[in-house]
Amino acid sequence: MKKTAIAIIALLLVVVLFVVSFNYRNKRIEQSITNDSSVTYNTTVQNTTKTVTLNEKKNKLLVKDDRNGFELYYDGEIVTVKQGDYQRQYMNWKFSVDLEVPQIYSKDCDGDGQAELMVKLVSGTLDYGDNEGEIKRTYVIYILKPYQDADGNKTFKAYTVTDDTWKTPFESAIRCEMTQLKSCNKYLQLSMDDLKEKIEYDEKTGITYDGHTYYAKALSNNKKEYYTLSRWSKGVGNYNITDDGTITLDIQVLVNYEEVKDTQYVGNIHCEVGIVKGRVTMVPNTIVFIPLDEFKTNDPREIAEKNWESVITNKSTNTNFESKDIDWIDTEFNLSNLGDESSIYFDAMSTKIKCVDNIKFTQSGIVLTAKEGYTFSKHIADRGDFSVIINKGKDNEEDIAYSCNISNKDGLSVMTIRYDKTYDKKTLGNILIKFGA
Repeated sequence: MKKTAIAIIALLLVVVLFVVSFNYRNKRIEQSITNDSSVTYNTTVQNTTKTVTLNEKKNKLLVKDDRNGFELYYDGEIVTVKQGDYQRQYMNWKFSVDLEVPQIYSKDCDGDGQAELMVKLVSGTLDYGDNEGEIKRTYVIYILKPYQDADGNKTFKAYTVTDDTWKTPFESAIRCEMTQLKSCNKYLQLSMDDLKEKIEYDEKTGITYDGHTYYAKALSNNKKEYYTLSRWSKGVGNYNITDDGTITLDIQVLVNYEEVKDTQYVGNIHCEVGIVKGRVTMVPNTIVFIPLDEFKTNDPREIAEKNWESVITNKSTNTNFESKDIDWIDTEFNLSNLGDESSIYFDAMSTKIKCVDNIKFTQSGIVLTAKEGYTFSKHIADRGDFSVIINKGKDNEEDIAYSCNISNKDGLSVMTIRYDKTYDKKTLGNILIKFGA
């Protein structure tokens, strides 16, 4: 009996110790949870679930706009957009934000006197760089307008500007055509007008004076023979935002030719984008075509006002060359200093320009006549190794040579270089002739 009482007392002591230990353990766990500010939990109050974040430091400020008080926060998963009491969260921005910190701007986009927030986010990558492996990113833009809904919640109304946003308004409002001039295959001609308007072309030259017209240089082979346009298309639309908050759009213009499979990315249709009558669209009277730098060219509609010619005679008799083949010319002349007829000693000049008897400059080309016994190299002409350069060293420097032909006249070798169009003498100014150089 005594042994049984002792066993019962021992069992009771074990139970008491277990209860005390269990309560102490739970209390320590609860205290640990309370002190850990990185833990989030849900509490239910009157059938409403409220998410409470104990660690405010987890939301990092990505970027802010001091002028109008817009801010973007990021917790590693969700981006929160704020302006005072206005707030909206985005869970689908993680990909973009992890690649590149968003750029934000504020501007009144719809003309109501209230600034909207514009957020520029990476949407993807585009591989069309000139250098192998060069990657350029494309972007999507969110226009966020502070807005109070029917329940009184202060949030943001969102307009999304994506790669496809431009397509419907562009195609439904604008006639856009690309052609190649009949008079000179060098020129690609892009014309835009209202969709209801018809664009007319000159039957002989292919030039149009309708609408808004722009020009770019077609692709050519190594012999300086320009390819024939077969078709063109509009590629990706890429958005950007200028420092003053203006949204711009650049639509790729792509060109294909009959002779080659290569696609030429020739330039961009450029315009501004805004909110017009409650929808995102292109801003009227801002649409232009801008060729890439390597394909910029002059305007073939700007031609010589009248026919003209200026002849330079070589007074030198000594050529200093034993070879009778003229395969190297690299000489510059200033036409503004020359009259209709001039005589110059060529023997002070370098290269085989010394073997040329006279040079005739006209509004449409250059005719070089060799001295007796000398011959222009047909091999050089056939491989396209010739050029006539104007505005050398300037932003508008251009090679205006279009074709080169070598013939024989009265027993003398004659080389004729034709320009891509006609030019006034004052427009040419300094002119550099290169042949086999």
